[in-house]
Amino acid sequence: MPWDLLPWRRLGTSVTLVEGGEHMESGCQIHAGSFPWYRSHSRAALLIACGLFAVVTVARLFANGTGEAVDILYSLPIALLAVSFGLRGGLIGAAIGFFLFAIVELADGVGDIDATGWIARAAGLLLLGVLLGRATDQIESGQLRTMAAQEERRVLAERAWRQAEALEISDSILQHLTVAKWMVETGRNEEAIEILTSTMATGERMVADLLPMRHGDVDPEFVIRSSEGRSS
Repeated sequence: MPWDLLPWRRLGTSVTLVEGGEHMESGCQIHAGSFPWYRSHSRAALLIACGLFAVVTVARLFANGTGEAVDILYSLPIALLAVSFGLRGGLIGAAIGFFLFAIVELADGVGDIDATGWIARAAGLLLLGVLLGRATDQIESGQLRTMAAQEERRVLAERAWRQAEALEISDSILQHLTVAKWMVETGRNEEAIEILTSTMATGERMVADLLPMRHGDVDPEFVIRSSEGRSS
């Protein structure tokens, strides 16, 4: 089989290095998927949560008889911190929310909230932060496991592809060597030398294209030129 008619030559598959040269991608790229904006822009989510805490606190100060309804709004920044930073963010948000509520309530001096009201607000804010933050962490862990499994399948598929291409290259080289041996036996030495020279050069080039490059400073064109120079 001629070299240019090999399946991987016909497909024109391009092999692209990724960072560090540890893995290679052929043909298509695998996209891990995008996280929601509050996960990919955590600083913006933090600023928005701080703004919500400030707005709710100011609204609580100026509320006339509707303070209990405004207290519910503390759940908004707590939920945002929980979905942005997980369990840690939910706990911190719940602590901040209850702390601001306590400051406003003590500064107001009305005293219309009994112990049950304090416990209910503390428990509600804490449960919101813990449950939502924990669920966020579990979802993120599942996404990371899914991406890791996809990467493992990609590596296995690429390894199988390399093995198939290596077998194809080995079979083609053996065929050319058999032809060269037959030509030597029939006295056509010059043609046999040409076949061997072409086989060596093309084989080195194909193997260089197939094997992963371990150093980013190695130029594949330099490898090809070197192999052609050694064969000439």
